[in-house]
Amino acid sequence: MKDILESIKDLIVNKENLTIEEFKRSLKHFLNNNITKNRIKEYIGDFPSIIEPVFIGDNVTIGDDVLLGPNVYIGDNSVIGDYDEISNSIIFNNVRLGEIFKLDYCIVDKDSEFNFNNLTLKNCILSGKTTNKKDLNKKCYE
Repeated sequence: MKDILESIKDLIVNKENLTIEEFKRSLKHFLNNNITKNRIKEYIGDFPSIIEPVFIGDNVTIGDDVLLGPNVYIGDNSVIGDYDEISNSIIFNNVRLGEIFKLDYCIVDKDSEFNFNNLTLKNCILSGKTTNKKDLNKKCYE
């Protein structure tokens, strides 16, 4: 799984040259071939509603009333905000999401922090640190 995650990280670096077909193919390939069964050992916080399969890394904090799945990978040391809905997405290590996020077919780069509320996105790569939507570093593929 680590090798494929590294190839996804390479996509993030070159996101401006990435086509929607490459984006979707890479994301679906990873999710379909690596997130085939649940890995929900330990996490901090409330028990989320889960639509299988979901992979939760180590030391992940999950807020209240969270919906995860299907096909979700959450990396180590990440924080998922209250009322978030995440499906068909990769959340890399050390990510902090605000409250009331709805992400579908998204990739969130490692060490990203989004300290604001109310975000709905589909088919996007997100990265960086911001406290408002206006400054969000994103590349969306429609």
